[in-house]
Amino acid sequence: MSVYPSRSNIRDALRRNLPLLLIVLAGVALRLWLISFTPLDPRYSNADDGDYYQRALRLAVTGRYLDDGWLIRPPLHVWFFTLWLRGALLLGRPQDGVLFVQLAQTALGALAALLAYGVARRMFGSARPGLIFAAFLSLWFPWVEATTVLFSELIYTCLFLLHLWLLLRFDASGRRHELFLSGLALGCAALTRSPALYSLAFVAIWLAVRAWSHSDRDAQPDGAQRLKLLIGQIAIVSLGCLLVVLPWTARNYVEYRHLIPVDTLGQINLWLDLDRVADRVKNIETLRGMPQADRAPYAMARTREILAADPLRPLANVWPTFQHIWKAQYIEDFFVKQSFFTRPLRETAWLGLCGDLLWLALSVGGVWRLAGQAREGWHNRIFVLLWLGYSLFTVLLFHVEPRYLLPIWTLLALYGSAVFFRTSTDSADLSLTSTDNTDSADTPVTRSSPHPATPSPRHPLTPPPLHRLIQIAAVAVFLALFVSYRDYPAIIARGLARERAMVQGDAAYRAGDYVRAEFSYRAAVAAQPGFVDGNVSLALALAAQGREDDAAAAVPRNGSRRAELVFGAIARDRGDAATAEGILRKIEATAGEPIQRWAQEWLRPPPTGRVVIGGGGDIGYIAGFSPAERDGSGPFRWLEGAGSLRMPLAPGAAPRRIALRLNGGPRDTLLNVRFADGSERTVMVAGGQWRVYELPLPNAPPGAAVTLHLSAPTFIPALQNPASDDSRALSMMLADVSLR
Repeated sequence: MSVYPSRSNIRDALRRNLPLLLIVLAGVALRLWLISFTPLDPRYSNADDGDYYQRALRLAVTGRYLDDGWLIRPPLHVWFFTLWLRGALLLGRPQDGVLFVQLAQTALGALAALLAYGVARRMFGSARPGLIFAAFLSLWFPWVEATTVLFSELIYTCLFLLHLWLLLRFDASGRRHELFLSGLALGCAALTRSPALYSLAFVAIWLAVRAWSHSDRDAQPDGAQRLKLLIGQIAIVSLGCLLVVLPWTARNYVEYRHLIPVDTLGQINLWLDLDRVADRVKNIETLRGMPQADRAPYAMARTREILAADPLRPLANVWPTFQHIWKAQYIEDFFVKQSFFTRPLRETAWLGLCGDLLWLALSVGGVWRLAGQAREGWHNRIFVLLWLGYSLFTVLLFHVEPRYLLPIWTLLALYGSAVFFRTSTDSADLSLTSTDNTDSADTPVTRSSPHPATPSPRHPLTPPPLHRLIQIAAVAVFLALFVSYRDYPAIIARGLARERAMVQGDAAYRAGDYVRAEFSYRAAVAAQPGFVDGNVSLALALAAQGREDDAAAAVPRNGSRRAELVFGAIARDRGDAATAEGILRKIEATAGEPIQRWAQEWLRPPPTGRVVIGGGGDIGYIAGFSPAERDGSGPFRWLEGAGSLRMPLAPGAAPRRIALRLNGGPRDTLLNVRFADGSERTVMVAGGQWRVYELPLPNAPPGAAVTLHLSAPTFIPALQNPASDDSRALSMMLADVSLR
């Protein structure tokens, strides 16, 4: 008999699992689609994702892991990013490192959906809740977007679902190796987000409730035997968790001489959130000036001082924070916030708004199910409620960020997935004995009960049972919190009017009709006063008409990084070079996206015959270059593999040649130059010296723009010189461009 499955068996398996396969493939397709045009890029961010990227890139290039930020962070997601950045380096494509990470996270998103299916199917005894929960992880916009950014939430959620799935397998089988593996998964989750470490207590409670409520599994053991068995199970899962965490804890002690189980985020964030908001920047700079080992103790000391003076300080903003939790996140981002902050929310509006409906339905269903009878087992119910309470507490104690709420919505969606179908756990009370030890997608997980529930007829006038009243009250409270926080019909109507005007304005701006663009952008700002992106677009339209003073007045200062960029560019065009250079340098390094490309597309810099590269006035003309540097001969920039240069010409201007002042860096570099008409030139740029290279320009209409696309092989300084810590992929240096 063949040990390999037959074709008919494979076809049957595919047919049974076709809905799950289609859901996972839809999630993968959405993620690839979003990756193809998202502007978010951690290389240009000074937020958490930028810190993760820099740590991972340094580790990939040099093999050194350093806590050079202002926090000691959990390392596992950084190691995950390092793996794929290193892969890009080995394949000779260092410029695609972020793309490699995004593709790896796409695969991780598919795995999360499969784990979601397994968790819901095992918990509720049916494949249908599993499909709904898998759809939530595949199609809800926050989980789709998590693939494009370098944060820890996607990896953490995968590990948590794996941990829960293994616990449920152990619950069904009693196999101790599955309990041990669940501990390993929890340890890995703790090295991604440290609060997972303290949830070992939740696992212990889960095991205790399971042991005391399912007495028939072990042939009615007495109390001493049951306690001994429980202690052994807790030891097994703890051993698995600590085997992962303790080596990192030992590393921290050796490095800093302090007991730091995972990170220092909690102590430092607690101090920053409790102290005055006006002092936050000053406090961060204070920490940055201290040795890394002293920062957490200093933060804890300041926290104790605050609490000693005002013990109720943590409660000051609890109610506003609590209210802010219960909101439709995409509507909040798209129609309420003052800026998109470089996120492609307009392009993904159809997905995000549908996702909010999915979120609302599953959240209501989750509240309803959690408030009802615990037919999936009190140990599972208590475990999920503990996690929900823990997540809510940490959000209320610190601050609300959408990604901090993901565990809450994911757990509610898990329970909400089971509310629309009758599952095996709804037809019988649970006991400890399981009749399912398989993973077949078409075989539900069932647990036998010595006393199956028998529905009894109810008289029409008989009042509903207490648990039904509790469910109704819980859902009513949830909906009251949801609808009272925002006037959603008014917000959506106002937002749609704003969006119609913005789309019309963008079309006119791209077509060069700046007067019509101004009219549309003013309508958008009128529809939603305070919408920074609308004011930025209005300023662009005014500047393109030569009305720099009006444009500068229209920009809301510090409203967003793009707003600051536009203000800096306007200052440059008005001749205020000092103001422009300071603003543009800062924004270029912190925008969270390749801001040079955005500026080249949307700014309309004045016609010019010369651009000094790196001198503060080149934003809007260039794209694909590193931040400005300076040597003995003046400012310059490195080309990072591929870039472009666009120089608008004054009416009637028809230059014949273009002169590029170049330096090949440590070696001679072959530069390819492609012009707008498709013609190409190659230049061997000498290494170690600055020289001017002249190229003939193809014929172009007078007054048009000269556009060049540059590409050259890259190298990484840290790989060539062990004394260097420069992990960038660089090509050659450009200092000056002039038309002749």
